[in-house]
Amino acid sequence: MKEKTAILQQSDRYIMEKLWEKSPMTTIQLYHELKDELGWSKSTVFTLLSRMTEKGIIYYKEDGKAKQYYPAIGKDEAAAAETASLLKRVFKGSAGMMMNTMLKENMFSKDEIDELYDMLKKGK
Repeated sequence: MKEKTAILQQSDRYIMEKLWEKSPMTTIQLYHELKDELGWSKSTVFTLLSRMTEKGIIYYKEDGKAKQYYPAIGKDEAAAAETASLLKRVFKGSAGMMMNTMLKENMFSKDEIDELYDMLKKGK
């Protein structure tokens, strides 16, 4: 297995959300849920599961004939990796620039601003 990467493609995210919500899930369970929501074919789900396993972001255990899939990374790890990637790509690594943009665009509630202020005061 390759070293896992927490940067998720949008298609990966759909599968990860299902696995974070209720794992393990079999290929067929994932297929039925994603078919209903997104109209994905069986081959699409099989291909994505194979690629995600190769990337190390999910893993499976054999259960008779069925594979039981589990997330290999947590939501927090994925969010941190994607935030770091966004910071680097869009804001050239400047957290201040990112926060300034988010504040200008009113992306925070008053409570969230108070919470951020408290975290900054504490040095977290």
